[in-house]
Amino acid sequence: MSDPAVLFQYDLYPERVVRMGKVTKIETDRGTFALKETKLSKEQMDRILFIEDRFEQLHFESYVPLVRTKYGDSFVFTGTGVAYLTPWVGGVEGQSAQKEENLILSLAELHGYTARDQAFSEEVIKQSYQKMTLMRESRQFEMEKYVNSIEKRIYLSPFELTFVTHFHQLMKYCDLAKTRLDNWYEQVVEAKRYRSVFCHGKCSPSHYVMNGGKGYFINFERSVVDTPVRDLAYFIRSSVHPFQFNPVTTTGHITRYETQFSLLEEEKELLASYLYFPETVFNSVLLFNENRQSWPHIKHVRLFTKKIEVMNGIHNVLQSF
Repeated sequence: MSDPAVLFQYDLYPERVVRMGKVTKIETDRGTFALKETKLSKEQMDRILFIEDRFEQLHFESYVPLVRTKYGDSFVFTGTGVAYLTPWVGGVEGQSAQKEENLILSLAELHGYTARDQAFSEEVIKQSYQKMTLMRESRQFEMEKYVNSIEKRIYLSPFELTFVTHFHQLMKYCDLAKTRLDNWYEQVVEAKRYRSVFCHGKCSPSHYVMNGGKGYFINFERSVVDTPVRDLAYFIRSSVHPFQFNPVTTTGHITRYETQFSLLEEEKELLASYLYFPETVFNSVLLFNENRQSWPHIKHVRLFTKKIEVMNGIHNVLQSF
């Protein structure tokens, strides 16, 4: 995507254009830029602008800013969505482990800069608790229906047999997730406190780039004001590679985050609740049944088994958390 009408808004005349996933790399005599076309609501655009303004006030530099058009606009309407431009920041520098270490420190810095105590409302907390409980119970019920349906068969496929074998263990993790969520609710109500931060919204290694030894967040399209646990849980899940998982790495991420921004006790309970719930394992059932990637059966079994191992490793991490 390099619509000349869009580039004209920035007075950019490309020497080379390279499509890289959802972003187009634009090389010009004025420098190299990243152009992205997406669908954003007015609320999302306003939030991005507000966050950028706030970052400038706080002197928070670990993000890639938007480039204004020659008319001073931050977004260009394309007819099918909006486009925005940022400086191009190289995204291949450094090892993955180093990148993740930088990311978690930048995330803690972001949360520390923007943390704010919210006016306590037991009704709001109760609604959040009930909504999360209902969503998880619904997901759990889907899996119970699935296991009941396949247990009635005489012959089970290797994947189905593997799922049935581990089903009670998965229910145990659901129970632990519920217990930690209950603890969070009780502690928040007792302490009568709740704090929020600017959350990136999709805090994963793919939305963090390194350049010159420094790291920068990109893509604040899903940013929101919420508990810091939202970003932290998303990052931990997105940084886990089932076939290369090491619980020590997860423990290190949490420890490194807390050196910059300490979690409250009730926030630790909420994080544990998020990480205990086996959503990624449940997703394997959908992945198997739809098989959009046309994977061989054994690949589904291996991935499912590895995800169970990840859950067991996370359980070991959370036992002392």
